Amino acid sequence: MLEIPPLDSLAIAFTGVGLLFFLRYFLAMRRIWKVVGYRPSFQFGDFFRATRREAFGPDLEPERRYAARQLVIGSAMLLTGLVLFAWLLATGTPIRLDI
Repeated sequence: MLEIPPLDSLAIAFTGVGLLFFLRYFLAMRRIWKVVGYRPSFQFGDFFRATRREAFGPDLEPERRYAARQLVIGSAMLLTGLVLFAWLLATGTPIRLDI
């Protein structure tokens, strides 16, 4: 029979994997910015340029789509993990860190 892991383990896993996807997104954006010769500032709009079609030109479109995928998947995973943590905190379920 299929055993489902406890919710606290799922929340930790979703949050951790989401953070790893965000790391991959930032590394992909850094690689794109190196090719373009762009010096990124600390404005949030610079980090979300990957969601706009041909934001870095037609030559870098495959890399832009890759970065956008990492951003979307990372956001979904991190949001799922945080929602699970919020659910556990709201119900008073103890959160164990023994993975």
